[in-house]
Amino acid sequence: MNRHIILVLLISASVITMMSTDLYVPSLAHLPELLGTSPELVKLTVSLNLLAYGFATLIHGPLSERFGRKPVLFWGMVGFTLTSFLCATAADVGQLLFARVLQGIAAAVEGVVVLAVIRDLFTDREQVRAVAIYGIASAFAPAFAPMLGGYIHVFFGWRMNFYLLTGLALAVTLLITLFLKESTEKDFNALNLKEIYADYFGLLSNKTFLIYSTIGGCSLGCIFVFITAGPFVLITNHGVATEHFGYYQAALVVAYVIGSLLAARMSRNHTARKILGTGVCFAACGSLLLLGIMVSGWETPATLTCAVAVLLFAEGPIFAVVPTLAMNATDKRTGAAAALLIAAEMAIGSLAALAVSWVHDGTALPMMTTMLVLVAIIILAYISSANQPA
Repeated sequence: MNRHIILVLLISASVITMMSTDLYVPSLAHLPELLGTSPELVKLTVSLNLLAYGFATLIHGPLSERFGRKPVLFWGMVGFTLTSFLCATAADVGQLLFARVLQGIAAAVEGVVVLAVIRDLFTDREQVRAVAIYGIASAFAPAFAPMLGGYIHVFFGWRMNFYLLTGLALAVTLLITLFLKESTEKDFNALNLKEIYADYFGLLSNKTFLIYSTIGGCSLGCIFVFITAGPFVLITNHGVATEHFGYYQAALVVAYVIGSLLAARMSRNHTARKILGTGVCFAACGSLLLLGIMVSGWETPATLTCAVAVLLFAEGPIFAVVPTLAMNATDKRTGAAAALLIAAEMAIGSLAALAVSWVHDGTALPMMTTMLVLVAIIILAYISSANQPA
């Protein structure tokens, strides 16, 4: 099958799984009242979902080596469809939390399989371009979903977002069944416990792999922090209408898309390290803008969005090259490397989301402070990677 058609199928699966959070983000600020619970517990429906996603990749990686990319992705999407329906029918916050954790476990399949298939089919330079294109296309979900979700919440209620997600996931599952072809040979030793231990221990002992995983994780953390705290800051604190919140998030996604386009263009003539350095420089600029807002007190929806937009622009180059730099730094199985890379990124990102939930004080200060810490770690990790392979 044409590699580009395969990429389209993978992007379709990715868009659906990404929408599992973005579609109902505008509802977050209203769920405490609707479900009779606290903002802290509602925020956990985001952070625990992401944490489950991260840990589940460690299982899905070896499974995709043993049974193949296609069957693992198929069953993952089946599970995602069923858990989306459970979210829609949750009677209280406890049931919603449980369903969201299961949904995160199922959604993790897509993340592992996408990176593994890209490495299966594309050369090093093509990988950077493919990941950048994948990032651009996938970005339409977080751009469009919050706007759609806001209007669905207003006219039909928050549950309808998950019913819509159930139907879309079912359609993508059918397309995968009909059109996706296998991209790798089955490795019958991949589920051997000694082999799994050797793969993961080897990766955890690889300094280069860990550095790039940290950069990716902290970058993802900035996004997760905004997804978790942004609705409360903009809707509750600044009075942004629920149906209008999506426009602010769309502006951030546009910034990310432009950054990804820059990375795709740079991939023709520049090394992955050069592209990464560009992203880190823009992340530093975004953090300085956030710091300026904190010091000056000039906090408005517009200023916050502009500062975070610069950070999201930086994510484009960073996410385009981190998978290639990290996975090319090891000779371990592709599935294991992709799984641990995503697990590390999701763990860091989820912990950042949990941190901003724990220190919730009704202001934007926890969100901005957490982002500043994450960018500082990114800069330090990039500096420490100066002597690592390009």
